[in-house]
Amino acid sequence: MRLDESSEINIHVLRYLAKDRMGQPVIALPGTVRDPYYEQGSHPDVVERIWDQIGSALPADCRRLVYGSPALVHPMSGVIFVFSMGTAYCLRLSPKSFAEAIEAGAKTYTKWTGGGDMDTQRDLGPHWVFGGWLADEIRWCRTVYDELGGSSTSAS
Repeated sequence: MRLDESSEINIHVLRYLAKDRMGQPVIALPGTVRDPYYEQGSHPDVVERIWDQIGSALPADCRRLVYGSPALVHPMSGVIFVFSMGTAYCLRLSPKSFAEAIEAGAKTYTKWTGGGDMDTQRDLGPHWVFGGWLADEIRWCRTVYDELGGSSTSAS
């Protein structure tokens, strides 16, 4: 199980996820908690989307908990490319897929009902979007998976 905590590409995401979850391990496997679909702070539909729909379309098992948040982490590079947060999820895309996602209606900004806001570009780094159950998300995530380290079938 690999997570590259020192990678420039992960720094902002790790900082964001750690904000309210410092008691959680930085990385863990889904089986280390009783019920990751219902008890890790994310809506079960969001966890199902990222793990069962997007994750199952990838050549290797990328399901991880990052600071307790269900996520997809590339098994070879240790780069986080999808994670959940409450009723939302975010995707790291390639530059080309990012442009396609914006064209397809993906958003990079939201105002939370509690008053705060989130700009994926400011808070996470380049090429992050909010997931929106868009049809091409699986293809976009497969593209970034391949760019991060190829089609490894390692389940580490």
